[in-house]
Amino acid sequence: MVVRAEPEASPNASISSSCSIDDPASCSLADLEMMYIDSLWNYYNGGAFTLSDEDYDRLREELNWQGSGFPTLRRYEVSFVSAAISYARGEPVVTDEEYEDLKRKVKAAGKRDDVTALLLYTKGQELLEPDQYARLKDEMAKLDIDVAMRGATCTLSKTSDVLENDSGTVFKMYAALAAVPTAIGLVPYLAAAVFGLDLPPAFGLGFAATFGLAITAKIVDYTSLQNAEILKGQCPCCENEIKQFFGGAEPAATMTYKCQVCGTESVLDRKALKITEAGGLKSA
Repeated sequence: MVVRAEPEASPNASISSSCSIDDPASCSLADLEMMYIDSLWNYYNGGAFTLSDEDYDRLREELNWQGSGFPTLRRYEVSFVSAAISYARGEPVVTDEEYEDLKRKVKAAGKRDDVTALLLYTKGQELLEPDQYARLKDEMAKLDIDVAMRGATCTLSKTSDVLENDSGTVFKMYAALAAVPTAIGLVPYLAAAVFGLDLPPAFGLGFAATFGLAITAKIVDYTSLQNAEILKGQCPCCENEIKQFFGGAEPAATMTYKCQVCGTESVLDRKALKITEAGGLKSA
């Protein structure tokens, strides 16, 4: 039995502890794809093959049955990811000419971007420091490869589809907008004190507050920040935090949010406070 018991630090870049190749029903498609990646990565990089022939065949059959593109994972894709990671580390394992040749092969197979993107994401998170991983993402962007968990299937069943209104952040936003106008409103009172005029503190503070609120209201209207709501929730794919601003004279009822970690697009319903759709799948 092959079971991955300890998850890695990166979000959803590991196999669920309950997943076993002996019982494919206990694994999500993402788990199976991760298991397949790990086994071939070790094999192509000179390590031991982590699955028996029987388990490997069972895994391929299950991936094919579920419509995954990963059973056709090619050696050059693994070689490219290995080379890209080594370059990001500053320790190249292939010549510049060989690396450019691998780049050309990957770019020519554009329809397989999801496979390469997931390989780069999982192994980059596992093997690179944060600054090295950032360099890897920037370099891959030049090849139009969005390094993310785009290959793994996402559903709304494993994470909550509920959105919360982050009123605390909205309050801080309005307070920050009002700070400068209110400070400016205090200038006449402070100037009067400097020149020896004895004005009641209540007058100075009242004027500053009134001036600050009036100017802040103008700024809010001009920048379409009225009726502000910030909804937060959890990405149904990678479980990273979702935060989306709604506002304006007539706030939109729904907005599409693209996760910065995995690239999954989710439809956020402001009135229902729910994620109604993610990755093309509708919430139950």
